[in-house]
Amino acid sequence: MLALQHCTTCGTVQYPPRELCVACLADTLIWRATADAAGEVLAETILHHSHQPAFGAMLPIRVGLVRLDAGPTAVCFLDRGCAVGARVTIAAGPDGDGRMVLSAAPLP
Repeated sequence: MLALQHCTTCGTVQYPPRELCVACLADTLIWRATADAAGEVLAETILHHSHQPAFGAMLPIRVGLVRLDAGPTAVCFLDRGCAVGARVTIAAGPDGDGRMVLSAAPLP
């Protein structure tokens, strides 16, 4: 499950969260949880360096852009089996410093 901002004025779904709608600039944003946290990997890259000590032991790290079926595109950590064009499911969880990050795993 993933919570995304929805604009009640124009219907836009956006990520990352903002104070105003990216499409109409209204401040009528609400959070909706979606059971469908699936999407498609658009691009990927490999990080060989990080300034975050918590990521040092995880290097190299695969990161990619995932277009969510709900509409927006998100930057996610990619599990094995997540290649460009693959269908994936997105989950949110804490990183080593307790900040929430998105991870993509292949759909079964």
